[in-house]
Amino acid sequence: MNKFEEAYKAAKDALTTAFVGEMEKQRGDMSALLGADGPNEAKKAVLNKVRMAIATDSLERRYIFWTAGEARAITNAAGAKDSHGKRKKAATIKLFRHLYHGSKIGGASIWVYSPPAAYDKWVFDMFTSDDDSSIMKVLNKKNEEVYSEHHRKIMVDAISEAKRVASSAVTKLDAKGAATKKLVEQYFTDGDAEYDVDDIMTKLSKGYKKIAAGLGSSSLVISDEPGDRLGGGWKDWAFIYTTEAMKVIYLQNAWLKKADEASPDNSGPLHRCARTIIHEMSHKELKTEDVVYGPKGLKPKGDLTGAHALHNADSWAYFAIDVNGLLSGPGKGYAVKDCTGIRAVPKRELTLG
Repeated sequence: MNKFEEAYKAAKDALTTAFVGEMEKQRGDMSALLGADGPNEAKKAVLNKVRMAIATDSLERRYIFWTAGEARAITNAAGAKDSHGKRKKAATIKLFRHLYHGSKIGGASIWVYSPPAAYDKWVFDMFTSDDDSSIMKVLNKKNEEVYSEHHRKIMVDAISEAKRVASSAVTKLDAKGAATKKLVEQYFTDGDAEYDVDDIMTKLSKGYKKIAAGLGSSSLVISDEPGDRLGGGWKDWAFIYTTEAMKVIYLQNAWLKKADEASPDNSGPLHRCARTIIHEMSHKELKTEDVVYGPKGLKPKGDLTGAHALHNADSWAYFAIDVNGLLSGPGKGYAVKDCTGIRAVPKRELTLG
């Protein structure tokens, strides 16, 4: 596995067979939570019921250590071996144990999947046998999660702010004011070609409408990706699979660090985080590409043409923050810096309609 939706579908499959005790009583709502297009906000209460059932079973069995008690509680709740495999039912309970409903913003429900940092694979790949001893060996790993409760709150706030910023960008672009037009020229035109700035503004408006709509969808998931976390990608900010049917953003360690970093000469943490969210959603909704990253300069020059900039995720992300008067610190410098070299020429068509 390498996608959240793969684990999600495996859990849906495992929930078609019986569990044991309190977990069996919750199985109907657990199954109902896993809707066709993403988690169902109406069934969010089952997540705490699952966590409470695990904790209660752990305490009733008088286990001294929480992790050991949880391991036995989940193993027992998974029940007997069957055609789906006891390990798959244990993995499903563990997935629910670390899935959180972050908030409901308008019509959008934000979910965060924060598995143990000790897990180096997706939860369903961690379990290799139906034997209790093998299952408990996995469950006995440390429970410290990848994303803290503090980080989960910042994620929700950043998504809310990203949606507000994208919607505000639409309003400013549609108004076609002089200041907005000048900023569009800075980000998306160069001196070597003629550009229809009004047409660019119309395209940007359509794009930000799609980004705002994506951020307002009924289920938006923030998730860890353990393979990437341990394979070198954890140093980066975030990524998204454009081929994943569900809307899932994978946030990495650079994002987590910046979420807590505030200084007088830099952009506020909230807007750096929101900028990353807009960047990733532009990939998902518009099929933008990583033509160039901010530190290399976002002002079209040399290999970065205005047409290329319109395909560049960071150009969309920085412009949205900038047009709202929220870009500062090094980011403000990147916005006016001539590009010194691109990563790749864009290959995909934008999907603005």
